[in-house]
Amino acid sequence: MALLQEIAVPLLAVNDTSLTVVEMNFVNGQFVKKGDHIMVFETSKTTYDVQAEADGYVQYLCELDKDYEVNEIVAKIFSEENEVEKIKTIPVINSTVTKQETVFQESAPVWEGETLYSSEAVRLIESSGIDKSIFNKKDFVSRNDVADFLGIAKKEPQKVTVQKNQTETKKKNVLPVDAAKTIIEKLSSNKKREIEYLSEVQSTGLTSTINVVVETEGIFTHINQSLKYLKNSLLPVIVYETARLLKKYPLLNAYFTGDAIAVYKETHIGFAIDIDKGLKVLKIAAANEKSIGEIEDEVMRLSNSYLDESLKIEDLTDITFTITDLSSEGVAFFKPLVNMMNSAILGVSAIDEKLQRCMLSLTFDHRVTEGKMVAQFLNEMKQRLESYQSKFHPRLNQNISCFKCMKTLKEDLGGTGFVKCITPEGNEGYICQSCLKGF
Repeated sequence: MALLQEIAVPLLAVNDTSLTVVEMNFVNGQFVKKGDHIMVFETSKTTYDVQAEADGYVQYLCELDKDYEVNEIVAKIFSEENEVEKIKTIPVINSTVTKQETVFQESAPVWEGETLYSSEAVRLIESSGIDKSIFNKKDFVSRNDVADFLGIAKKEPQKVTVQKNQTETKKKNVLPVDAAKTIIEKLSSNKKREIEYLSEVQSTGLTSTINVVVETEGIFTHINQSLKYLKNSLLPVIVYETARLLKKYPLLNAYFTGDAIAVYKETHIGFAIDIDKGLKVLKIAAANEKSIGEIEDEVMRLSNSYLDESLKIEDLTDITFTITDLSSEGVAFFKPLVNMMNSAILGVSAIDEKLQRCMLSLTFDHRVTEGKMVAQFLNEMKQRLESYQSKFHPRLNQNISCFKCMKTLKEDLGGTGFVKCITPEGNEGYICQSCLKGF
């Protein structure tokens, strides 16, 4: 007689720290054969079937449609049916027994197998110096179980509890469902997390968005000289300038804790990406210490890891400020949403090729900062980006060359400069005065 298989929640993707049990194909104590699909998890991208590794009797330690953390034990398979822990009741406990003996109440289920503990429960047990064996008759011990035993569990007033339940019920019934007229699609784990993270700040109703127009004519003439892959993209230079500007505006590199403001010591810029593999925010660590070229390399590395599904935990965590770039989608304007544990997010819209300008939109948490500071930040960002235009950087223009004779502006001794033109291939270029006049 033995435990044949212990089933834990698998780590299938770096972002999926919890999975949802969406199918349980047997009942406790039922015989299963090797290869049987005994349960199904839902991840942020797909579903994952769990197969029995041996013939035996299954025991579930989970519930349908509930989320469970990675590595949490959710099922077991035993060699004998009588090894599947049975639930029974115990008689009323005499009021004279000690507190340690009254952990389980009248008619409470008693577990005869191995007791599992959450990490928070273990920490509380160890810090309190109590004996873990007092919980041996429970299948799973949470932090709340330990807190109840110690008498430190938080008790909500009855009035507050009723209001909370009424609010939750009201929320659940805001939009009625008519099964005859609609097709119901369950929220994926990834979408649930997205809602949770974005609701953290937006649910307060204390966010606002300020916009500024950036003139972009001629801006890529010099930016492209620093880029290898992302030609005609503002993202690397926006990350570069934002990371440096946040040192001057630290409240935009912070978050609201509930009763205080936590200002980050470091500057880790996150950029949002969604290429048919779910929305992710990828971190460029210490962006304020990187050059534009190094930032471009990081954007490419992280994007490739996203596509290959090989992102690491450190690529997704500890982001202090977020940028979402929708310029490739052709949008003229949008309102970005502040991420959890951030106080602001910068949105980048598409460049209007006719007007040669684009819109920057910054949504911020009013609990941390105010509109005046955000306006100052955006105006300084605008000035920094527009300074990359050729008219503001005459020295950088020295590398421009004539498309016809390949002479650079630095080598031109005429003193009259080059003329912008369209080459015979249909590309934008420059021509020196000598070639223009046919000399």
